[in-house]
Amino acid sequence: MKQLLFLVFTFLINFSLLGQYAPSIATARPGAANGSGTVGKGIMQFQAGVQFDQVKDMRDSSEWYTENISENLVIRFGIRERLEISAVINHINSTEFLSESEGSVLRNGLNTSLLRIRTKVTENMAFQVGVETKIRGIDYQIDYLAPRFRLMYNTMLGENASLTTNLGGVWNGNDSKPSGFYVFSYALTLAPKLSLVAEVYGDFIRSKVNNYFDVGLG
Repeated sequence: MKQLLFLVFTFLINFSLLGQYAPSIATARPGAANGSGTVGKGIMQFQAGVQFDQVKDMRDSSEWYTENISENLVIRFGIRERLEISAVINHINSTEFLSESEGSVLRNGLNTSLLRIRTKVTENMAFQVGVETKIRGIDYQIDYLAPRFRLMYNTMLGENASLTTNLGGVWNGNDSKPSGFYVFSYALTLAPKLSLVAEVYGDFIRSKVNNYFDVGLG
């Protein structure tokens, strides 16, 4: 119940603080890509969301899968028109089903407490660096502070379409091996306040690459 009230409260704050120097708010929703915008000097912006996902592994005879429900809060503040700081907090409830004989394992708590700084390099490009802190739930502890970085670039494809590209790297906080990631996000304007988003994204560690695809409305 407390989590639900917190989520409702963050949504109310988000809707009451829409003003900034750009014609529309600078979000990273929907999808995995981050645009190259900043919120503007003196502007504080709240973004809140809920995500549900299920992951299955059917490579052997035993079925294994997890179900996750996570609540996400992003707080962004503009120090200058082209420079902002932000914090990301993510709470997750996870149920891991091992097999019928072994039952399931429940985990919950904070799995993200991230501090970031972003600067616009050009009108179409921004660079962001951050660090994942050790403020986490017991089930999601990490051994070290985990840095990450992201380069974001926006390209217009005619009057009604755009392509957002993200490239970066992430450390997991438990070893010294970083993983890279990429996002290519295509957005098509369907109406003045409605757009279609289609993305190809993935992550890679050395020779292992995981690729994904999603679509959504914004």
